[in-house]
Amino acid sequence: MMFELLLGHLVGDYLLQNEWMAQNKAKKTWIGWLAATIHCIIYTFAVCLIMWEWKPIWIVAIFFSHFFIDKFAFGYWYLKHIKGLDTYSYKMVGLSELRAGFNAVIYTVTDNTMHLLLMWGAYKIIF
Repeated sequence: MMFELLLGHLVGDYLLQNEWMAQNKAKKTWIGWLAATIHCIIYTFAVCLIMWEWKPIWIVAIFFSHFFIDKFAFGYWYLKHIKGLDTYSYKMVGLSELRAGFNAVIYTVTDNTMHLLLMWGAYKIIF
C-alpha cells in the first residue's frame, strides 16, 4: 500500500504536473484556483489509478488534502512559521545559489512529507 501511495504521489505531482500548474496553483487569482483544481484532479486520478482504489470518500480525501497543501502553499507557511525558514528570502536578500538550492530541497521534502502523511492518515481511517 505505501509503495503504491508513494508511486501515485510521484506520478501525479512530478510526471503529470506541468510548469503552468506549478507556477500558478498558489496564486490568489482565478488562474491560481483553476491551475490548482486541474492539478489536483490529475493528481487524484494518478493516485487512485496506481492504488486501484475508487471509493468516493478516498477520491475526496486525496483531492482535498492535496488541494489544501498546494493552493495555500502550506509547505511554505510551515517552514516560515514553524521552522523559522523563509524559503523566499534568498531572492530578496541576494543569498548565494547554494542557499537557494538548499531552500528548494527543504521545501520539496517538507511538501512531499505533508502530502504523504495526509494520504497515509486518510488511508488508515478510510480502509
